Amino acid sequence: MEKKGTDRLWWWLLLIVILAGIGYYTYSEVARSPDKPFVTKKVTPAKTTSLPQEQPSIQREKEQVQAGAPEESPSQKPVSKKEDCAQLQKNVSDFFRYLDHKKYVQHLYPDTGTAARFMEILTRLSARPPIPAGEGIDPRIIIENVYHLYRALDHKDLRLIREVLSNEQETMEFHLDLFYKWFRSKGSCPERKSFQPPMEIAYQYAGFFINTIGGRTYLFRRGSSLRLLVTYYCLLIIHEADKVQKNNYGIDIFPFFGPLKKDISYHPDLQFKSEYIEQLHQIQMYYMQKR
Repeated sequence: MEKKGTDRLWWWLLLIVILAGIGYYTYSEVARSPDKPFVTKKVTPAKTTSLPQEQPSIQREKEQVQAGAPEESPSQKPVSKKEDCAQLQKNVSDFFRYLDHKKYVQHLYPDTGTAARFMEILTRLSARPPIPAGEGIDPRIIIENVYHLYRALDHKDLRLIREVLSNEQETMEFHLDLFYKWFRSKGSCPERKSFQPPMEIAYQYAGFFINTIGGRTYLFRRGSSLRLLVTYYCLLIIHEADKVQKNNYGIDIFPFFGPLKKDISYHPDLQFKSEYIEQLHQIQMYYMQKR
C-alpha cells in the first residue's frame, strides 16, 4: 500500500510538470500573435527626415570585421576612468536611439522610448526575481520558473525583447558585451538616472537561465548563438558572485565549462570565439584549483 501511494504521488508530480510545459508552450505561441510594431515618439507626417540606418558605433564595428581589422575582445575589467564611463553611457544611449527608428519595433509603445521601456522592464524583473535552485526539492518552484517571464512581464514587453533578439543577431555579440560592461560599471562609474540591477538580482537571473527548467527551456527556444552567449555571460555573473561569497544558492557552474567551450569552438558565427574560450578556461582553472 505504501509503494502504491508513493507511485501515485510521483504520477501526480509528473502530470503537473507536463501540464506546466503544455501551458508554457501554449502561452508562448499566444505571445507570437501579430501586434503592430513600436514607435517611441509619434512622427508627424509633415516632416520627412531620413532615419539613421546604422548606429555609428555598430557601423564601425561591422566595418572592422569586414576589413579584417583587429577587434576589441570582450573585456572583463570593470569600467573605471571617467571618460570610459561617459563613452559607455553614450554607447548605451546610441543603441536605444538606434532602436527607436527601427520599423520592427514601431507602435508597441507609441509614447515611450525604448530606453525608458527597457529600464521599466529591468525594474519589473528586479521586483520579482526567480528562484534559481531547489526544483528537485519543491516541484512548485518548477512551475513558478516555467511561467516566470510571462508573469513578470506583459505581452508587449515580451514582444519587444523577441523582436530585438530576432532582428539584431548580426551585432548581438557587441550588444551583449556592451550591456555586460554597463552592468559591471555600477560600482565604478558615477551614479546615473538609469536603473542597473544589483548583483543579487543579476545572480538570480543568471542561475535561472542555466540552472532551472524554465530558464533553460527559454534559452533552447532561441537561436544557438544567443543561447551560447547568454550561457557564457551567466557563468561570468555567477563566478563574480562566487568570488565575493554571494553564491547564496550554491550553484555549481564547474560542469558547464567543458561543454560550453566545445560548443563555442564549433560555432561558425561568433566573432570573439577565442576570447570566450580563453576566459572560460581561466575560470575553469580557478575552480579546479579550489577542488
